[in-house]
Amino acid sequence: LLSMLGGTDEAMRDLVQGNLDEIYLGQYNEEFLELTNTTEAEAEQYYLDGLDLEAQYFAQYFLIENLTDEIKAEIVELYKDIYSHSKYEVGEAAKIDDDTYGVPVTVYPMDIIQSVFDEVSAALDEYNAGFSDEEYNEIISDEDAYAAYDAGWAEIVIGMVRDAVPGIGYLDPVDMVVQVQLGDDEYWSIADNDFSEVDATMIYYP
Repeated sequence: LLSMLGGTDEAMRDLVQGNLDEIYLGQYNEEFLELTNTTEAEAEQYYLDGLDLEAQYFAQYFLIENLTDEIKAEIVELYKDIYSHSKYEVGEAAKIDDDTYGVPVTVYPMDIIQSVFDEVSAALDEYNAGFSDEEYNEIISDEDAYAAYDAGWAEIVIGMVRDAVPGIGYLDPVDMVVQVQLGDDEYWSIADNDFSEVDATMIYYP
């Protein structure tokens, strides 16, 4: 998360809006870069780092054990597409005390993972049913065979989620107040716990 040195109520709101736009949409204008004293390259790297973390979470969630660079790159591209549909609203900042501002944020959770959850579960059962017990035992006892098995499953689930992107819908909106706090370094930044709440809400995982 990018921080800023000092600022007005409007700047506090802009800090929250700018961080969300950067992290989820990969968008950052000159005003935001100036506000946070950040280069375009640094902002782009923050965006990519966030996508990398999402790719790791996706792999863990869908039981992809061997996250190769190639598979990770596919998932990162998938999340660029998913996150382009992010929907949220940022309200006006209000001062809570000398070290804290509250900024209302409404998040509309995306339902894409929920929409494919049952199908993915059935697809995994079907995928495993394609192997006899003997074949499966051979797969799990051979590193290369298991890597191929795992990559095959990864392609299936990535494809299913990718196919669901055009039909992304939204669950009921979630209202929260994000705190912008003054740190010991005299920089203002979004509280980590509050950002974690936004991040956990943006996409609903059953």
